[in-house]
Amino acid sequence: MMSALRHLPLSTIGLFVFACLIMPAGGLVYADDSPQIALSRMSHSFRELDYHGTFSFQRGSSTESFRIAHSVIDGEEFERLEYLDGEKREIVRRGHHLNCIHPGHKLLRFYQQQQAQLGSSANAGVGSFYEFAVNGTGRVAGREVVNLQIIPKDTHRFEHHLSLDKETGLLLRTELIGPGKTVLERFQFVEITIGEPLAGEQFVDAGASYQAYHTEPSVTANVAGNTVGDGWTVQWMPTGFTSTVANVKFVTGDIATFTDGLTVFSVFLESDVDLNLVQRGLEGRAQKGATTAYTRLLVLADRPHRITVVGEIPAQTAQQIAQSVRLVSSR
Repeated sequence: MMSALRHLPLSTIGLFVFACLIMPAGGLVYADDSPQIALSRMSHSFRELDYHGTFSFQRGSSTESFRIAHSVIDGEEFERLEYLDGEKREIVRRGHHLNCIHPGHKLLRFYQQQQAQLGSSANAGVGSFYEFAVNGTGRVAGREVVNLQIIPKDTHRFEHHLSLDKETGLLLRTELIGPGKTVLERFQFVEITIGEPLAGEQFVDAGASYQAYHTEPSVTANVAGNTVGDGWTVQWMPTGFTSTVANVKFVTGDIATFTDGLTVFSVFLESDVDLNLVQRGLEGRAQKGATTAYTRLLVLADRPHRITVVGEIPAQTAQQIAQSVRLVSSR
């Protein structure tokens, strides 16, 4: 499912990144389990189980439907994601070993690699910024679930509601909650079959749309105020966010990605910008569901730049981050 979620907003991916910071566990999920135990089971079930079904994804007033099939065959993951609305599209991922990097697992693999270094401090760190609670049981897609709440302790993060399959720990529904308890995004299985083996032939690429990419590690930082790219810095961000090793360099600039283990946002710095636009002092924001994009045009080291912050964070937070970007050497 993780690669499928690459085509969804980062907030959903962030749930799995966070789950990989929790000590491994397996088996049934009970209403009296701790949230950490439940999330641990989730982190393994979505990669290790065979399942297929349909789910919906709602972002604001827009809703899309998908069909997914996922299987592990001889230690390798196979997955097919089909868009059920609009133009016919599907993505097939096949034959990727559970330990390799592929699209959609970039952040996930980073945290698995860092888990040994972070140790128990990772769990304690995430707990410093969120409160976790088991909120009873219910049903999703005809299956019994345990409901979890992840509540931020500041105004720079959103609240998450999760429903985990009671038998397997598989994530069956998530809701991302904004101010006034507004549901900004909702991911939910409509029907699902778990544990039924799938043949490799079901993952043959029949003209599916699939795009692979590779990233090289760049200079990274553990806290705001240090270099995170080729001579630039983010001087302010909410406490607890860390730069990943998967920062990407492209022709006209850099991309740096930050996460606290649950919430993810990226900062884009571009230098190929029209000076006339910068001189007009243009900046703006856009929001769809929980995804905020804030753009600022300015001159850094006598060169025009465009700074864009994109992520599942409040608009005011994205603006503060963008306004704190500085160069530490000429580009």
